[in-house]
Amino acid sequence: MAWECDECGTRSTSPPCDECGSEHGEYTGFVWVCPECGRQSTKNNPPCPRCGGMDLEQRRPDYSDIDAETAVPGYAQLAKPLVPLFLVVAVVVALFATGVVPLPEDLDVALNGPRVVDAPGSADQAGGLNLSDVESGILDRVDDYRAERGGDALSRDDTLADMVTFANQRQVATSYDGGSVRGGLRDFSPDCQPAIYLLGSTDSEGATVDDFERESAAAQALFDVLVSNTEGSATLADATDAHATDIHVAPDGRIYAAYAVC
Repeated sequence: MAWECDECGTRSTSPPCDECGSEHGEYTGFVWVCPECGRQSTKNNPPCPRCGGMDLEQRRPDYSDIDAETAVPGYAQLAKPLVPLFLVVAVVVALFATGVVPLPEDLDVALNGPRVVDAPGSADQAGGLNLSDVESGILDRVDDYRAERGGDALSRDDTLADMVTFANQRQVATSYDGGSVRGGLRDFSPDCQPAIYLLGSTDSEGATVDDFERESAAAQALFDVLVSNTEGSATLADATDAHATDIHVAPDGRIYAAYAVC
């Protein structure tokens, strides 16, 4: 049996064409077919290598069978045995992504950064106060304090803000049920070596957010705690780079505050 190229008519044993390289053509002549399993061969050379049958019959070739045996498998056919593995990987990824199965801490911190998950209380609004405004009020008062002593205003740094938020919320998670601490301050990469002050409540008796009617009053009280510390007041005056603060109100209304400065 020969294979004849549709493009140039050259005959060869199988595609591609020896003359022009085309893959298009057809087989001519007769083949020897095993009646037991249907395998086709160009020679009458029993036994059949597929089933061992001894009686081969001469027939016109069945091109579809020949093409099926010589065809290169496609991507879908090659990937079919791997489908169960792909499904397992997809399920595992989904479980990690949705939090049903927690990531190992080291991997979680590497992917998402150090943080406190679900810190008890509120970081946004509490007792009618906007806590972001309280934070801005503290930073503004520090800049005014420095200006009175001939210093420049300090910049606001995102990494420093993440660090002071982590330090503050870690204190809350330690004191109240709920909240998961992932990583530590060592996992941050600030541009400077900050000093971090955990102010806790606004006074020794544990003032709560309900003790303040305005954000400015809460900011002033927390600033007063900061500068009342001799080391803290000296650090504020000597700082040269950036600062950040975080306010968090615990479930019982107690105010937690932290301040970082470089």
